[in-house]
Amino acid sequence: MEKPYINPFRMQGWIKLMSSAALVASIVTAPFSNAQAQEGSQGNTTIFGSAEMTFFGNHDFVTGGAGTQPGVILTERATASISYLNFFGNGLTSTGASDAGYVDGYVRKYGTGQFIFPTGDNGFLGQFAASANGTNGAYFHADPTSAVTNNLFTGTNYPVLPAGGPFATTAKASTVGAVSTIEYWDINGATTTPITLTWDTGSDVTTLTGGTLSKLIIVGWNTALSQWVKIPATVNVTSVLGGASTLTAGSITTNASIVPNTYSVYTLGTQVPDLTPTTDIDGFSFPTAGTSKDFIINLYEINDVLATGLIRFRITKLSAFNITYPTTSGTSAVFGGTANENGNWDFTENASFITITAKAGVTIPANGQAALGFNITRKPGVASGTAQNITATIISGSGGEVFFGNNQVITTVTAN
Repeated sequence: MEKPYINPFRMQGWIKLMSSAALVASIVTAPFSNAQAQEGSQGNTTIFGSAEMTFFGNHDFVTGGAGTQPGVILTERATASISYLNFFGNGLTSTGASDAGYVDGYVRKYGTGQFIFPTGDNGFLGQFAASANGTNGAYFHADPTSAVTNNLFTGTNYPVLPAGGPFATTAKASTVGAVSTIEYWDINGATTTPITLTWDTGSDVTTLTGGTLSKLIIVGWNTALSQWVKIPATVNVTSVLGGASTLTAGSITTNASIVPNTYSVYTLGTQVPDLTPTTDIDGFSFPTAGTSKDFIINLYEINDVLATGLIRFRITKLSAFNITYPTTSGTSAVFGGTANENGNWDFTENASFITITAKAGVTIPANGQAALGFNITRKPGVASGTAQNITATIISGSGGEVFFGNNQVITTVTAN
């Protein structure tokens, strides 16, 4: 029978085991055995720089412990001398983790099956989950913009971690609304795996999302672009930690397996709507005075996010053409008949613009549209050959969007 190997805590060539540690290691007949005994830790355990310690069975953070960090297993975070707590086996679990019992530093898994990494930082639990053999990672309870956390070995702060930081939360792709300023995860590995991030009340997801959990996403730091980008993910109905996912506790998992090394670090963020307009009209020629055509302005949501709140756009008035509109919903004479939703919107005018505002409670579905109907008529006395633009512009910030580069559509009509 083989005894499990636990690489001792090493520091500058000598071996040290913290006297307050109480570790129980299982004995297995072969690596990756499915028959795993229960292990437990209670009190403080330190794995010094460049060292490793391995659990070969399921682990439980036993209630209790003493000292300034009761129940914490501490590993070195510094890039040049990272130390690891390894979990070796298929389908392993680590239970009982809390703000008083976790791994402050890096955890690595060897084996198959989803594993919830019991990571935390300076009194805050921040677990994540992954499945691929060889995945490792650590939790940082720190603002990514500074990327600095406390070094429990010295009582001072670490330098910026991990390498490549800091990761400014203001540097983000147009599809990202907000990025957490509370926490981030350094997750590493060369094999594809689903990645799950968790949150609790300390994550303040309520403020991050404005109280709308459906806006929550996973974001990753793209080193090549030096910005946070959206990673398609779905909030788990039932959290990997148990119970329903809510604003105060839950989990979110990537929609597809990814290579953890693709991104420098990961955190929670929000997705925001992106509205863009198009124009539908049967022909652009107005041969005589009084020639009239209906047209439709479509407002499309193209970022798979429900657009709510204040949604507004405006149409620029023309000197050669009159633009009018019904204030009730109906059918516009476009493409053989197109339904419009004018009754859901309010219309106001000044000398330059017609401004259209969604009524309270009106939304645009994720990847959906709103269709507004108008009529354009050639004015008397307009010279033949006069061309003007129907310009529809979504007013910046409508529905909560943050990218305004595609907020305008221009359609040229001509008095022939």
